[in-house]
Amino acid sequence: MISSATPARPRARLAAALVLAAALHGPAAHAQQTPSPANSANPASPAARAPLTLAQAIALALEHNPDSLTRDSQVREAESARAGARGGLGPKVQADASAQQWTSPYAIAFGGAAFVVREAFTWTASVSAVQPLTGLFGIYDQYKVQDLGVDVASLQRATTRRDVALAVVEAYYRLLEAQRLAEVADASVAQLEAEGAQARSLLANGVIGKNDLLRAQLALASARQRSIQAHGDIELARGRLTVTIGVRDSDGLEPVPFTGEPPPAKEPTLEAAESRAIAQRLELRELDRRIEQAGRSVSYARTKLLPQVSAVGNYTHTEGSPFQQVDAAYAGVIATWDVWDWGTTTSGIDEAQSRLRQARIARAKAEDQVRLEARQAFVAAATAREALTVARAAVSQAEENYRIVNKKFENAAATSFDVVDAEGLLTQARGQVETALYDLLIAQAALDRATGAPLF
Repeated sequence: MISSATPARPRARLAAALVLAAALHGPAAHAQQTPSPANSANPASPAARAPLTLAQAIALALEHNPDSLTRDSQVREAESARAGARGGLGPKVQADASAQQWTSPYAIAFGGAAFVVREAFTWTASVSAVQPLTGLFGIYDQYKVQDLGVDVASLQRATTRRDVALAVVEAYYRLLEAQRLAEVADASVAQLEAEGAQARSLLANGVIGKNDLLRAQLALASARQRSIQAHGDIELARGRLTVTIGVRDSDGLEPVPFTGEPPPAKEPTLEAAESRAIAQRLELRELDRRIEQAGRSVSYARTKLLPQVSAVGNYTHTEGSPFQQVDAAYAGVIATWDVWDWGTTTSGIDEAQSRLRQARIARAKAEDQVRLEARQAFVAAATAREALTVARAAVSQAEENYRIVNKKFENAAATSFDVVDAEGLLTQARGQVETALYDLLIAQAALDRATGAPLF
């Protein structure tokens, strides 16, 4: 556990970053949250950490989570590949130069005179430009493949950002759940301490036996152990949230307590959830782009059947060779055609068509998987909502049962075993309410993820 005595300067910087994230990303997506009064009660306690809303936690994760950063890099990579493919549409300009220092000039004797064919020092410089003509069809197909690749990378990034957001939602709520369960455990300790004091008083008055007091003391010791474990679970949950966000220092990661009621169900029926998932899931849009990519790859493979015709122009300047033109230029056309390549081109077309069929099959399979995930998430959210209703009713019943048993104990009509059992049932019921509440909040976020609804 990181001490709250950490120097104020790093903490101030983190608090400033959290405030900036809140301004950029707005309120929490899933619940209205308000800071707990305990956060300002004691600046030296862990509760004095700067409150971190769910929206701020998601914003920090999108900035620092390694998976999110990797996707950002992949988008930039795809954009660079697209720019490179676009460059192939224009002419290629090439400059060449050469210089030679010979041992002596070269001359030919003719008619009693010497004609210098080459001087001792010669040099040549040229500039040429080549513009593909028929090759533009294939280059454009390659460009479209890379352009669709940018769309694919962007959709993958958006999908990863949603996955990261869901992971933050789960880690954030699990930390709140751990804190609430620790409070339930502490309340159990306080309750059993009061029962122990009452048992000692009753024993002194001869109302109960010593075994009743011992039973109460054993229950108190067990409750204290559960409290210790519950507080340890808080630090483990805080560590998981820290890792999920992608920061190393957990100081300042204090979630805002959840208040109010869970949000209502967004999907009225299972069919509506499945339909929304098919319409909004980014994974299906990504596969649609991959199908378009595969189609363009087929078109590119077919362009290799055409002759490659290019326009070419050249300018050359030569010095030191009297028998060569000093300045020369030309323009023309170059054509090449692989008339027979033993099936290499046609095999490439078949290969591209096979990839296209595979992409279409993957799209159909993914649609079925999306429907299944939406169904599972819908059922999980509905089940969690019903479980919360049942758990809340059980708390009321456990509280009434504890009150009745405690009254009987005061009147020597029940033993300490009955009181301890009743208190244990009450503590269990309270813990189940907290678990059911945060299970519902997480299940609702998972349903949003499964149906393609925004999480941030």
